[in-house]
Parts: sequence; structure tokens; C-alpha cells
Amino acid sequence: MNEQFPADKPIIDLMLAHVPKDKVEEAYNRALHISRRAELAQEWADLILEGAIEADELLKGPRR
Repeated sequence: MNEQFPADKPIIDLMLAHVPKDKVEEAYNRALHISRRAELAQEWADLILEGAIEADELLKGPRR
């Protein structure tokens, strides 16, 4: 994600729960950039699910 969105490195670090050096910054950043965090989370989900089998296909077939 840092390679695709280098300007968002601080937000990506926040999403990964990397600990900031400053405790004041940590408290301030909890809700900071929430909309961009959601966008980046969707980008990540799309990236890791690319080429994956659709959920409805996984649910077809016999069950125990």
C-alpha cells in the first residue's frame, strides 16, 4: 500500500497500529483521516481479493 499510495504513509501506519513517537499525536490521530482510512481499507481488500473465488461460489455444495 505504501508503494501505491506513498502520500498516505502516515494513515497506513495508523491503520497498522504502528505506535507514534508522541503520545499526544497518538490520542489525536485515533479518528483522524477516518474517511481516507476507509478508502484505503477498501483498496487493500480489493487488492488481496483480486482473482479470488466469489463468496456465493464458496458457499455452494454440500455442508457437514
